[in-house]
Amino acid sequence: MTQLPEGPAFLALWNNIRDTGRRHEYEQWHIYEHVPERVVLPGFLGADRYRSVDAEPSYFTVYHLESLAALSTEPYRDVFTHPTPWSASMRPLLSDFYRLPCVRSGSAGSSRAPHLGTLRWSADAALPTGPLDDWLSEAIDAGHLLHAQWGWAPSMDSYWLANTSSETADRGVEHVALLQHHDPDGLREALDSLSNWLKPHASRLGERQRFSLQSSIRNTDVDKLVTGRRPPNTILFRHHSRG
Repeated sequence: MTQLPEGPAFLALWNNIRDTGRRHEYEQWHIYEHVPERVVLPGFLGADRYRSVDAEPSYFTVYHLESLAALSTEPYRDVFTHPTPWSASMRPLLSDFYRLPCVRSGSAGSSRAPHLGTLRWSADAALPTGPLDDWLSEAIDAGHLLHAQWGWAPSMDSYWLANTSSETADRGVEHVALLQHHDPDGLREALDSLSNWLKPHASRLGERQRFSLQSSIRNTDVDKLVTGRRPPNTILFRHHSRG
């Protein structure tokens, strides 16, 4: 499995779609146009995208970043203020959209796995790294996880699409852990264990969600233009537009 660079920051995105009849088109747009367009932007290192195994049709995407400054560049603003025709047609399809730009606080484990779990929580302040890093490392050493990373979300004012309400927002500093396991049942147990460990440290715990990997991409895997934006995928867009 491709091991993507993690970087000092990441952008976590959860969303559903409103029309399951367009699910195939949505997944093709996201895999073949949207994510490749994003990962060649300044400060983007790569991305992993996932489909839920618990609540269909739900999705999770994580973009690996050099820093959160990648979300404030002119090229990044350009791609969401001037979307491609296919992106413009997809935006109304998105629902339950939640976007969490995070500073990476820690990670553990050298392997990767196709099953990923997310757990959001809020606390009065950014949690110190030591105790949680130790807990995650012990879980990996005991065979309960393969990989984990976690981070916290500084206050950011600019969002290209307004977030839906969150069970952890407005309760202090938001955090998220991304856990990987080779087995979905083992992943559920790891999420439950982490949730129990966090209870004394969190002001609010969010939903535990499990996903399976759909695609991974590095920015070095994508053909780049010398100048300007990556061109849109007009072939697939025309195919879906014709029905």
